[in-house]
Formats: sequence, structure tokens, C-alpha cells
Amino acid sequence: MSAKAATLESRIRQHWDRLSSHEQRLADVLLAAPGQLAMNTATELARSAGVSKATTTRFFRHLGYESYEAARRQARDMQSSGSPLYLQAAPTASPLASIMQQHLEKEIANLVNSYRSLDSEQLQQAVNAIAQARRVIVMGWRHSQTIAQLIYRDLVHIHPDVRLLPRPGDSLAEHLAASSRQDVVICVGLRRRMPALEAAMSALAEREVPMLYIADVLSGKPARHARWVVRCHTDSSLLFDSTAALSGVCNLLCSLVARQMGKTSSDYLAQVEALHQTLNELE
Repeated sequence: MSAKAATLESRIRQHWDRLSSHEQRLADVLLAAPGQLAMNTATELARSAGVSKATTTRFFRHLGYESYEAARRQARDMQSSGSPLYLQAAPTASPLASIMQQHLEKEIANLVNSYRSLDSEQLQQAVNAIAQARRVIVMGWRHSQTIAQLIYRDLVHIHPDVRLLPRPGDSLAEHLAASSRQDVVICVGLRRRMPALEAAMSALAEREVPMLYIADVLSGKPARHARWVVRCHTDSSLLFDSTAALSGVCNLLCSLVARQMGKTSSDYLAQVEALHQTLNELE
């Protein structure tokens, strides 16, 4: 790993034995919550670790950074990428009730801002396309697949051909080879996206397959391949990104598809429910 690409944590591990006791104290503070480097000045960080500002300056030079600001820029880049390690805040003595209230207010703000940013015309076009599609493929990796599963779980009740990708043990080619302009692919791409997402969307775009892309506000490169893009707010007051707005918007999307399909979706759902009873699958 090059010095430029090396993370703060890897640099600390590499240089630990050569750090002074005061520098090691500062290292312990940063390893507990490296994200505070992005938020604090050198003076503030030194105060939180109980060391001098001069110690803080020497510490970052010993780690190979040109300056404190260079290290801070790297930490901000890590935060922007969605690294949970850099998103966690330093431990505080805030009461639980205060933490809960801040979290609630942030979740509400995410919902409100996401719904306000929806383009109703674009959403209706996507709903029409999904309702009329021969096949609907829902695709996402890592935590994005959790949201993809929500969409799949709703659409499978109303549409006769819905598929969730990637499947364990499978490659994508076998499933995408038969895709065409008669299908719709719903792609979920939250930050810290895997390169496989853009590669798949690029291949689908070459086949002229219509795509709906559901992402966070910083939708990234995959957005250029999609016909419709929905961006949801995912900021959180705590460690992990919020999925409240994503869940709400996906519920809205699937409900609108069911409404658009009308009697077709109702008839299909009735068949599903009848089979549930025949197979004694649900309580």
C-alpha cells in the first residue's frame, strides 16, 4: 500500500513502536473514533487527547502526512464514502433520551427531504414501465440488497415474474442474457457501492434494458446508465446510514405499481393467497 493510499489506522499500526508515549495516547483516541479527525481542528484534537498541539503536529508527520490538513482531508473522504468507522462519533456523556430524540429528528428529516425531492412525472413513468414489464429484475449488493429484498418481497405478490439478483453461487450473465427492452431492472446502489453494480448496469444499458436506479443523494457513476433515478437521504446522527426514507419510498413505489396494474395485480395476489392456504404456509 502506498503512503498516499494508506489509511490512518494502517499508518498507526505501521509506526506504533516508533511513537512517543504522548503520540500513542493520541493514536488511541483516533483509533477509537477516527472520524473525529474530520471534524476537529488540531487544537481540539490535542485537547481531547490531553496532549500538546506540537505533539499532534509531530504525530501526523511521523505517520507520513504532509500536514494535519492532509490527514483531515483523507478522513473527510472516508466519511463521504460511508465508512462506518469514520462515521462513528467519539463517545459522549449525552443521555439516552437526547440521543434518541436527535435520531428521531434526523429520521424524520430524511423522510421529508426524500419525498420532497421525488419527481412525480419520473416516478409515474417508472411505475408504468414496471407494471407493463414482462420481467422485473431487482438488483443490489451488500446492504443495498437489503433494500432490493424489500422491493422484491412486495412485487412478487403482484407481478408474475420478479427476480432478485445476485443469487448465492451464481454469476450474473446467466440471468441477464435474456433481458431486453420488454423488462425493467430496479437497481439499488447505496454508498460504498461495489464495482459489480456499475458493470452490470453498463451491460444492461448496451442491451437497452430500462433501469430504475434507487440510491442515496450522492448517487455516483451508476446513475448515468439509468432511465430513472430516485435519490433518498440517508444521513444519520449515529453510526449507520438511515434506511427509513428508502423503505418508505420503496413501499410507495411498489404500492403504486399494484395500483397501476389494477385487476391484474389483484387477481395474481388472490392466486398467491389461495396457494398460501392450500400449502398451509402461514399462520
